[in-house]
Amino acid sequence: MIKNKINLSLVTAMMITTCSYAGTVTAPNSIDIKLSGDIELKAVSEKTDSEKISKRTAEVNLNLDATLKNGIKVFTTFKAFDGTQGQTTAGAENTDDGFKTKIAYAVIPLMKGNGKIVAGLTPMITYGTDAFDDGGEAWQGAVSIPVAKGVKVTVVSKVLNEEEVDSNKGDSGANAIRVDTKINNIMIGAKYANGYKNKADGFTGAEATTELKSKVFMTYVTGRIAGLNVGFEYARKDITKVGANAMQQFKDIQVGYFTSVEKEIGKFTTGLSYLNLSKGMKGGDDFKVGLILDGNIDSSVTKDTTAFVVPIKYKINDKFTTNITLIKAEVLEESTKEIDLGLTYAMDENVEMKIETGKYMHKNSTNDQTNMQLAVAIKF
Repeated sequence: MIKNKINLSLVTAMMITTCSYAGTVTAPNSIDIKLSGDIELKAVSEKTDSEKISKRTAEVNLNLDATLKNGIKVFTTFKAFDGTQGQTTAGAENTDDGFKTKIAYAVIPLMKGNGKIVAGLTPMITYGTDAFDDGGEAWQGAVSIPVAKGVKVTVVSKVLNEEEVDSNKGDSGANAIRVDTKINNIMIGAKYANGYKNKADGFTGAEATTELKSKVFMTYVTGRIAGLNVGFEYARKDITKVGANAMQQFKDIQVGYFTSVEKEIGKFTTGLSYLNLSKGMKGGDDFKVGLILDGNIDSSVTKDTTAFVVPIKYKINDKFTTNITLIKAEVLEESTKEIDLGLTYAMDENVEMKIETGKYMHKNSTNDQTNMQLAVAIKF
């Protein structure tokens, strides 16, 4: 099941749970259809030295998955959400903004199920630790085949954006090849991609119409070693910006790496992770550092970003779990700290409630921030 997050008021959450449904339907022609979904409801308060913001948002995901008798699987997710989240421009009013098809793709087995073809509007496929994933859905075609015992090769071509049908104006996408292998409890992989973006962000001395090309190399290691959960990922992007005048070319090399270790000790789970971003590299869209310092952190051409993170989780009993996260970071070479506290209550296997608070302390005290959020997660 594709898990997506949704936000709403607590009262609305309780109303939704009274009419949820889950199940599997078997059609006469032996097509198995599964209907499911998941929701996360949030009320958020953000307070800085200059303002206080309270907000509630809502998203609902409905998954409709089918398995055909020839082994082909079709996955579809429809997403409904608060219209203000779907506005593509400030003040936009579009009735379609509150609903969209999030994913719609097919998985076709090859080589007696050892390989596969994936085609359609696919979700973000997590790579390695997900520290540097770009996130989002994309139109994609991919072929994955085994080349040796435990070794798999995947070739991918995807379109991230297409503004005009009859031209490449505003188009962006990538072509990539990746190799993954499993050795005991360890996964190791590497990926090389060529990315493109037409009419990219402008740069000094260039005309408005530009082109951006990138060569991306990523490698990762994840798994369990000597009772420790470990993760490592390295990413490098060689980026070339080309203006309307071919003589206008600028090159950047962005680099990032992430490493983590985690250990379970009785009811406690703790660990340490380290993130380093340089030359403009960004953290992954779905990579969560803290409640306030999230995956949108980045670096600049001249200023790096680093972060040490210590998560501590304690399972009180089958219903309650508490957690604390300590963060020491240099964001664009400016010192910051963050402390997050959370309490999770598992009402049952389908409903979970969580309250979190975070305090973000910046070198410049006027940039301090305090957040609190109440979330209700529902699976059906």
